[in-house]
Amino acid sequence: MNRIELNSKYQGKGRNGYFQLHSVELMNIPTDPDGQVLNIDFYPRRRVNCVGPARLLLNVDDATKLAQFLGEAVESRPSVANIEHGELVCDGHRGTPRLEESGYQVSHALVEIVGDTIIASGWDGSSRAVSEGGDAYWLMCDGCGKLHSLPPELHIDWR
Repeated sequence: MNRIELNSKYQGKGRNGYFQLHSVELMNIPTDPDGQVLNIDFYPRRRVNCVGPARLLLNVDDATKLAQFLGEAVESRPSVANIEHGELVCDGHRGTPRLEESGYQVSHALVEIVGDTIIASGWDGSSRAVSEGGDAYWLMCDGCGKLHSLPPELHIDWR
């Protein structure tokens, strides 16, 4: 198997900007002067005789490390937060969690969770003084420090 199709709606970023990831293709180059090298190309849905918008050139050892890293990352994904009566329930701890945002050095104050709404105060994305590099919001258990992803039905109401 040297090609897989992806069924996600996520994007990659290549030399020509963002593109929707559609497939990944692997080409083995055994005659490379640096040893056995793998070209890993990431392609959009529509491509006609093009070099992939994003390419990784890895030797076999590094490709093995990357595969192991991705496997461990998938296995250790944070669990979805279990919210009961407006509190996070986590491994025996129960209480109001902290609202964290990956990619930012900005703090948010979670005021309360009511139904399917997180009421929060803090930076709401309107300031130009902070970069827009944030990736995701997380609920952090104050008891153990574990991060939990937000349930899909929760949304944030900034106050």
